[in-house]
Amino acid sequence: MFESFNGHAIRDTILILMLTIMVLTGCKHDIHEDFSATTKNAEYDEIEIREPDILSDLEKLNSMEIYERFLNGELTVEWEERQVLINELFWDNDIEYCFFDIDGDGSEELHVKDSTIYYAIKVQNETPQIIFEGWWIYEPVMTDKLCGILYHLYGYGYEKIEYIEISADGSMESDGVFDWSDMNKDGNIDEEDSFWGRGDIDMEQYIQYREEHIAEQAENMLEWTGKRLKNFGTWQEAYADFINKIHVTVPYPDDAFRYSLIYVDSDDIPELYIYTGSMVGGEIIVSFYDGSIGTMNRDRCGITYIEYGGLLYNENGATGFYPCNVYMLERGKFSEIGTGWQTDHVDEQENIYFDYYWEGRAVTETEYNAYINELIDTSKCIEPSLLYLEDEILEILTD
Repeated sequence: MFESFNGHAIRDTILILMLTIMVLTGCKHDIHEDFSATTKNAEYDEIEIREPDILSDLEKLNSMEIYERFLNGELTVEWEERQVLINELFWDNDIEYCFFDIDGDGSEELHVKDSTIYYAIKVQNETPQIIFEGWWIYEPVMTDKLCGILYHLYGYGYEKIEYIEISADGSMESDGVFDWSDMNKDGNIDEEDSFWGRGDIDMEQYIQYREEHIAEQAENMLEWTGKRLKNFGTWQEAYADFINKIHVTVPYPDDAFRYSLIYVDSDDIPELYIYTGSMVGGEIIVSFYDGSIGTMNRDRCGITYIEYGGLLYNENGATGFYPCNVYMLERGKFSEIGTGWQTDHVDEQENIYFDYYWEGRAVTETEYNAYINELIDTSKCIEPSLLYLEDEILEILTD
């Protein structure tokens, strides 16, 4: 990443420059961008007098140092008018990061993600700024043909795709949103389905766009490096830390939050259950394993689980749509191992009937229930109980 300096002339010039800096008074700039946030760093003062040709390599070096210090939790970033550390930006404790030039300005940006959120961060005026933030289904893409950010929502017979490019001036341009709805519920993209996009599109145009973006993503050349933000000595410490930082990033009021300790997997360490108080906020479950935490966030409430069985289940919906999800917790990681849904309809005689789907395919009611029973015994599932206020759960964790 770093470029070296060769030759006595350059070294002498840099030495003179550094001596000049020592007698100059630095100044900080107030930076405001509509889409970005700026970090505070008392140690990096802006130099008013600059020699761009001489400092170009120094700036690259300083950018990497700034990224490294940000990753190490030594710098704070402005997020929603607050100054926060990197661990406060993420729900998971284990993150991944990489470097690549997403805006085509010739310098690499820092890209950081966990299972919930992705950030693109760029050093500007010697301070890193968040130039993109995407929750759940945004992924950076770099292939031979694409360099941008892909939004890909898929599930329950529906798909939405959007590809976004970022320019060196910070502007963003979207290809538009492309949608597919499986109208005949056969799990395949065909002429009987519905398609939306920029202008009127048909099935062939949708498939072509999908292949150009989704298929290309499989050839992503990005190489991610794993990093643990903190090592916790106890699960009590880890959960208290999560409760304190969750209020930094939640986009909704937290007064209604309620908490509980539940036992999902087979060990004696409980999981932290958080009810956000609304269907929009859903519920969050936090696990502790090997000094770190993992999280699962559902956009609908109503989770149940088999105590010490490692399995969770939810079948809660509304307005004619009822998703079914089966999850597994293993070694601190949550994974979805089964997905289905029901839809209700009313015929001309006002009789209600249901359609059933499993893993994107239409099935009978009997088949639907059989798929669920193969994965989990729902009769053994229980709901989280003993919901506490924040100060109550923090007191329990402290004790």
